[in-house]
Amino acid sequence: MRRPAVAPLLLLTVGLAVASGLAAQEAAPNKAPSPFKLSFSERIRQESSDNVTSLNETAADSSAYLRFRTSLGLQWFASPRVEFALKLTNESRYYIAPKSDPRIKTNFDVHEVFFDQLYLRWKRPADLPLTLTLGRQNIQLGEGFIILDGGPLDGSRSAYFNAVRLDYAAGAETTLTAFYLNQPRTDTLLPVVNDLSQAMIEQDEEGFGLYASGPFGKLGWEAYLFRKSIRRTGALPGSGFWNAGGRLQSPFGARLSLTTEAAFQSGAYSKIDRIGYGGYFHFDYKTQAAPPWPTVLTLGGVYLSGDDPATTDRYEAWDPAFSRWPKWSDSLIYLSARESRPAYWSNFTSLYGTLNFALRDNLRLLLTVHRLGAAQKTPATSFLSGAGMDRGNLFLARLNFDISKNVSGHVLWESLRPGDYYFRGAQSYAWVRFEIIFRY
Repeated sequence: MRRPAVAPLLLLTVGLAVASGLAAQEAAPNKAPSPFKLSFSERIRQESSDNVTSLNETAADSSAYLRFRTSLGLQWFASPRVEFALKLTNESRYYIAPKSDPRIKTNFDVHEVFFDQLYLRWKRPADLPLTLTLGRQNIQLGEGFIILDGGPLDGSRSAYFNAVRLDYAAGAETTLTAFYLNQPRTDTLLPVVNDLSQAMIEQDEEGFGLYASGPFGKLGWEAYLFRKSIRRTGALPGSGFWNAGGRLQSPFGARLSLTTEAAFQSGAYSKIDRIGYGGYFHFDYKTQAAPPWPTVLTLGGVYLSGDDPATTDRYEAWDPAFSRWPKWSDSLIYLSARESRPAYWSNFTSLYGTLNFALRDNLRLLLTVHRLGAAQKTPATSFLSGAGMDRGNLFLARLNFDISKNVSGHVLWESLRPGDYYFRGAQSYAWVRFEIIFRY
């Protein structure tokens, strides 16, 4: 049974508690630090798009809506070594065009209040150089190329993992991390207020492995080996594979640096063997120029393997593991749903350049151009031509701003000029987002 009034009432109640706690802290600055830390954030986004999912100006796929994500958190530092954290989150939407949520058929969707975080962190148990984190938590390894988002189907509403994580301090700057991840198709592990059975992934997934990082002289390195398993249920074939790879960061003098990461995948895809390989690189050059000239120049590339239609006994497409998030583009994740699944980075190549401008201390502008391609041709469909591997040219402009230490935001514009990878006559799209975040 739906209870639409519960969510805002709960958030209002906890919000008043947060405000009271913050006021008390202001009123008594000389008291001993409290073992409790309250936090609140409100993210407001307005997103508009045209032709993003159809590449056809005659199609009725234009949209505009507002997203309100509210998070209330509490951390309890029971001792210098023990931390307990809880965060509740809700993201509601108000639809402008079309004037109804495609799911509930109204223009306002209260949606769910869920546990965004619920974990226990224990540092140096038994005086060992370990940190144990148990429960629902955010995990990002490296740049998030393989592990960042455990539930891609709810968009940016959350990115949590249900996980056990153990970090071993092998040296002053060297860490070895062991982890286990368990991601059900919907949020069945913890209570949900106003439960709408929000899909998190297409089918149950789990993973476990090791991740190491540290320095080697001026070189920074990371290496990993982990297993991802997908249940053989639902609409997608079950599979399991090992992912082995690493990341390097190397400076070339005081201004130029290179970051690169590559990985290899091997396992099973349904009833056939699978292999996959992918990676990226980017050179970053600090110009030390004064405004209005760019302060950082970036040249990068991405390669994610695709399946060769000629090899029917083997599947070669890259699997993005636990990294289905908008790493290279926010708009392309919607277009990829027409090709396979949302934010499913695979059979994808890019050569790109970025200009980073520091217009003021609190105002930054990034301009990026991607030359997009595919690693393999695909069989022809009504959406994919099957004739070429040119995905087209993607243009991005992002303006980041800070209003105060508690308020920030950005404006993002993206546009794709599609190539012959898509159907003949595919037309350009435009996608725009305005965001402002309040954090306390």
